[in-house]
Amino acid sequence: MKHTFFFIIIVLLAALAGCTNKPFTMEDSGRTVELDLDSPFMVELKGNASTGYSWEILEMDTTVVRQIGKQGYMPSGDKIGSGGTYTFWFKTVDFGETELVIGYVRRFESDEPPAKIFRMKIISGMMGRITGE
Repeated sequence: MKHTFFFIIIVLLAALAGCTNKPFTMEDSGRTVELDLDSPFMVELKGNASTGYSWEILEMDTTVVRQIGKQGYMPSGDKIGSGGTYTFWFKTVDFGETELVIGYVRRFESDEPPAKIFRMKIISGMMGRITGE
């Protein structure tokens, strides 16, 4: 099992080796990002798994952007109840644009709106610029 986990991590790191930009964070929410075709990118969002909340993809056109693997979670400390960082890996797969929406939700409270929302417009097939909106 450990070998499989490490193999998956190595494959993800190799896939992201061409990713030269820093991860997108909540500070980038609301922006429009223009990326080249086949560009990998990461989104890192702070959260606390012990509260029952987790970040989940709510909206994304998978013909333009695809998630690579599953989201990761890294606690920021070893104390019970400490927060951490959720990491999502993506790659542009075709020309076009999509709204990437990730919500901070509790699965067992499906009628409640997300406590936080990360939203970014992705334009695939461009020159890799960030434009403010």
